[in-house]
Amino acid sequence: MEEILLKKWLVVQIKPNSYDLAIRNLERQGIETFIPKMKTTVRKDKKFIYKDVSVFPGYLFVCFNPQNANWSKINNTYGVAKVLLFNEKPYEISNYLILALKNRYETQTSKEKTENLEEGETIKFNSGPFVDLIAKVESVDKQDRIWLILDVMGASRKVKIKQNEQVKFLKL
Repeated sequence: MEEILLKKWLVVQIKPNSYDLAIRNLERQGIETFIPKMKTTVRKDKKFIYKDVSVFPGYLFVCFNPQNANWSKINNTYGVAKVLLFNEKPYEISNYLILALKNRYETQTSKEKTENLEEGETIKFNSGPFVDLIAKVESVDKQDRIWLILDVMGASRKVKIKQNEQVKFLKL
């Protein structure tokens, strides 16, 4: 427990297109890094692509133990632009904030949980062609097809999706 309290988290600005280089060189020095990422849907050439996107583009969090080394060595790492400073000292991020970010974003990108829908439930799509739209489940048939009533631009539309399709949604 004391070791966790001694560690300090700092914010590091990364040079353009140097995420991998910076992470590799920081980890070679024994410095733990963390980049919160979330899955988003991007439309490209009539297809929807699922991408992991950084929550804070151009920045990463670095776990640093001030008793073991000097923070200025982070500034001299290939791929790192600079450590964010406040009053000429590195700005420290709370361990609780980092834990909350890890809980929120690491579970989002790691596990896919499948939920069975039932008639009458309301869902909100998190990804895919219907992202941010709300629908009501009309029926679920034996071939794992789900019929939804989707309200789009003031009109109701009946839509069919498959139960095992890679469409992510949230039950409301």
